[in-house]
Amino acid sequence: MIDSKQRSLLKAITWRIFAITLLTVVSFLTTGDVKLTALITLCYHGVQVFMFFIHERLWNFIKWGKTKGMFIQMTGLSGAGKTTLARSVEKRLKAKGYKVEVIDGDEYREGLCNDLGFSKEDRNTNIRRLGFVGKVLSRNSVITIMSAINPYDSLRQELENTCGAKTVFIKCRLEECIHRDVKGLYAKALSGEIKNFTGISDPFQEPKQPDLAIDTAALSIEESVFVLENFITDNL
Repeated sequence: MIDSKQRSLLKAITWRIFAITLLTVVSFLTTGDVKLTALITLCYHGVQVFMFFIHERLWNFIKWGKTKGMFIQMTGLSGAGKTTLARSVEKRLKAKGYKVEVIDGDEYREGLCNDLGFSKEDRNTNIRRLGFVGKVLSRNSVITIMSAINPYDSLRQELENTCGAKTVFIKCRLEECIHRDVKGLYAKALSGEIKNFTGISDPFQEPKQPDLAIDTAALSIEESVFVLENFITDNL
C-alpha cells in the first residue's frame, strides 16, 4: 500500500521531532550547558534545512529516475478481458508505487457519458471524452488505462495523434467472447434485443498496427497481466 499525503507528512514531522530530541539530549550530555545545547540544535537544523533546499533544487536538473505518465487506450470485443487485465495491472503497479487510474468504459457510461447512446456518432463522442480524461491524467504523471471497446480505427488513430495514446489490442475470437458472456449481452444481441452491439450488429475494426496485442484466448490471465505490465514499465 502507498502512504497518503497526510500520513507521509505526519511521518516527516515525527521524524524531525525525534531527530531534534536526540540531538538536544546528546548535545546536553556532551556540553552540560543548556544555552550551548540550544544554540547547537538551532544552528544544526537551520543549516540542514538550507542544505536540503539546495539538494532538492540540484536534483530538479537530473532526469534520471523520474517517471512520467502514460495513456493506454485498450481496444477489444466485449468479454475479451480488457477490464480484468486493466484492474490486475493497476493493482500490481500501485503496489510498486506508481500512480495508476483505470478509465472503465462501463463506469464512465453511467457518469460522464450518460447522455450518449450507441450510434457511431455517440460512440465517437464517448471515446473522445474518455480520451480527454486520459490525456489530462497522463500529463500529470498518472499511468492511465482506458478500458473500452473502442471499435473504430479512425478514433484510435485520433487519440494516438491528439492524446499521445498507445494502443493495446486485447484480442479474442468472437466465439470465445460469446462463451465467456457472463452478462448475457451477446445472447441479447443475437436475439435482436440489443441493437448496435459490437461484433454482432455493429462492426469492430481490428487495429492494423497496435503498440501491443495480447491474445487472451491463447494466454492465461497471469501471462497476459505480465505482458501488459512489462509493456507499461518498459515504455515509461
